[in-house]
Amino acid sequence: MDFVTLAGLLLAFSSVFLANWLGGGEIVLLLNLPSAIIVIVGSIGATLMQSSIQDALRAFYLAKWSLFPPIHDFSYAKTFLIDLAQKARRTSLFSLESEISSFSNPFAARALQMAIDGTDPELLADRLHDEANRIHDKRMASVSFLESIGSYAPTLGIMGSVLGLIQAMANLDSPTALGHGIAVAFVSTLYGQGFANLVVFPIVKKLSSYVDQELLYNQLIIDGVHGIATGKHPQRLEVELNSYE
Repeated sequence: MDFVTLAGLLLAFSSVFLANWLGGGEIVLLLNLPSAIIVIVGSIGATLMQSSIQDALRAFYLAKWSLFPPIHDFSYAKTFLIDLAQKARRTSLFSLESEISSFSNPFAARALQMAIDGTDPELLADRLHDEANRIHDKRMASVSFLESIGSYAPTLGIMGSVLGLIQAMANLDSPTALGHGIAVAFVSTLYGQGFANLVVFPIVKKLSSYVDQELLYNQLIIDGVHGIATGKHPQRLEVELNSYE
């Protein structure tokens, strides 16, 4: 688990509650379920209208990376690919069949299997590059879905505040109730800004970096497997793969 994400969320929300407390505000005024519903549910609903259920499912699946990020061990992959290149030169490309299961990454396993099956190295590289780009594009579409949720949230927050003000105006004959109602009404605006800028957008930035890292890792795999398929000398292959960090 990525505890940095949890720590960041805790710190961000604590700063809001602390600032409210130091300013003499009541903590209970910041806890408003209707405001949370109109901002969170409304933003998700608006985003669904511009997308499909498949887009939503893929996006929410990708969102878990913010807490459980994928592991792309570049050092291990480079070392393993170089070892495979050495084994292929000592014996043959077909001797690598037993090594496929050593790759926990499905993309890497498919790439090695294609090389062992005798796929033309240049065709292999082209197909794998296309697949890596398709994976990246699909991931970024999910990131864009989540980013849209954050884009709608501030506007939904304002709508919630207007709705709250309409309800507060019904208490013009009671100044105390009116003041309390106005205070609660503006909580929706706070929720909209907070949900977008303290939750959604930071997570989107983190997911974008993970998606780009996955593409770089897949490119490392492609170059390594292509080098093995063409019989490239392991030392030369090592020099080329060392450019990936």
